Order: sequence, then structure tokens, then C-alpha cells
Amino acid sequence: MRLINNIADLKRHIIVSATFDFAKVLPFAKRVERKIILDLIGQDQYDSIVVHTFIPENTAPINQVKELFEEAVANYSLLLAMPTINILITNSGTKTSENKEAVNADWKDKRDLNRSLLKTYNEALDDAFQIMEENVTDFPDWRDSKYYTVFKDLLVQQTMTFNDHFSIQKNRQTFCALKPYIREVEDQYFKAMLGTETLALIKAKSEITIINQAQELAQKACVAFTVSKAAITGTFAFTDSSFVIASDQLPWEKQSELSKEDRNDLKKDRQLAGEEYLKTLKKLVVANTTLFPAYQDKIELGIGTKIIKKKSHLFL
Repeated sequence: MRLINNIADLKRHIIVSATFDFAKVLPFAKRVERKIILDLIGQDQYDSIVVHTFIPENTAPINQVKELFEEAVANYSLLLAMPTINILITNSGTKTSENKEAVNADWKDKRDLNRSLLKTYNEALDDAFQIMEENVTDFPDWRDSKYYTVFKDLLVQQTMTFNDHFSIQKNRQTFCALKPYIREVEDQYFKAMLGTETLALIKAKSEITIINQAQELAQKACVAFTVSKAAITGTFAFTDSSFVIASDQLPWEKQSELSKEDRNDLKKDRQLAGEEYLKTLKKLVVANTTLFPAYQDKIELGIGTKIIKKKSHLFL
């Protein structure tokens, strides 16, 4: 049993003809569920969602999430199937099947359909994870798995938090791909400046306003530094207003990508922004040391303190 099992499941989310052959989509639906959904939530949570009986109009989180995952799988599997949907594989090779009573769609129609399928897939997947993140106790198998805990120890733990400070089009897969960069930023900047204990304090939820302000500043800095690092890799596709993981972009949309020069400018801009946020964060912590008891101000030694006096010369 899977999220999408038959033509009826597919038709709940996509309008297709009465004679549409579901067998042409089924292999891709299996692949999407195996390679994407399972990789994001794990087998146990996947199984509990699959066996849940969907009830129309029911607003329970698991009910909403099941419908959204079904919608995501239906749209993305059809997108993957499109190149081969009118191809027949026979003993004498591949053949193209055509309906004499229908007119083939032109390339613009196919482009718009593919864009719509991809957009719907991304939105459904992102909406599903937003519900899960906001109602984590309703998804204990996911909450207690490595698929969730890999984010709990990071400064930026949710897709929406990152998206609030720099648009990734609310894309969960993009956020997952950014995890190594986020961790690298924490090690490079925050642990060095704050120390492990103070950083842990800032990461945790708090009822103290100053600590929450410190957390927000740290998240802004973290996002800025992460974007700076991601801007010069080939993993992501950047436009002038957002970026997503490159595999989620359609070929004809590459024309809107930033040039190498623009990416370098973005890298520098976000690096400077991160440094400014970091300075403001340090000022806040230093001004409220009683709230951050483990913090030790690491004052950079000036050149005068590094000079070693010799009889006839000065050496560094």
C-alpha cells in the first residue's frame, strides 16, 4: 500500500482523460515515494501516514498532511512520466502512440503544464512539512527519527525560518540541501565567537525577550552567511530574488539565473550583512552578560601586544 495506488488516487489531484493508462505513471509514483518522501520522513512515519484513512474536510494535521503528500506525489510522478507517456516499447524498438482524434499540445502548452506540475508538487510538499513542523507531536515517528533531529540542533531549524530572511520559495528540499552549509557557518562563526554553551542557550526556546532577540539576530546572520557560501556553488539556482536546489528548476527557466558576476556580488553582500548581524549580536550579549553566564568576551589582541622586544630589533 502506497500514497498513490491507482487511477482514482491520481484523479483526486490531477485531471486526466477517462482512458488514461495509470500504469504509465505508477513506476514514477513508486520512485517519488521511495526517493523523496521516505528520504524526508522515514519509513515509520511514512507507514503511519499511508495507513491513515483520509477523511474529506477533516482538519486533523495527519489528514491534511496525507492529502498534501498524495498531491505532491501525483504531480511529480506525472511530471517524470511526461517524456515517455506516449512512447511504446515494443520488441522492434520504441514507437510513438497517437490519438487520431486529438491534436498534440505544442511546446508552450507542454512547458506550462510541466511548470504547473512542478510548482504544485513543491507547494504541496512544503505545506505538508509546515504543518508537521507546527504540529510535531502529531508525528512522533518523524519527531523521534534522524530525519527530524538533524535540524533540531541547528540555529535555523525550519524551512520557514530560513525563508523569512532569504527566499528559498519555502522549498523543503532546498532547506535540506543547505544543512551542511548551516552547520559549517555555526562552526566557523558562532562557536568561535559565543562558545558552545552560549550558542546552545541562544538556540533554545526562551521566554526572555533579550535571548529571543539574540536568537533572531543569530538566525539572520546564519542565513546571510549560508547564502554567501551557497551562492558560489553549483548546487543551487539563483535568481535576483530567491534560490532553490538546481534540480527543481526547469531548463527553460535558466535564463533568469544570476550570472557568475552577480553571484559573486551576492556572496559579498550577504557576507557583509552576516558580519553586521554578528557585530550587533555580540553587542547585545556583552550588554547582558547576566543572561549569558557562560559567555567569555574574546578580545582580539592588538599588534602592540604581539611584539617581542629584542636588543636591536623588534620582531612579531
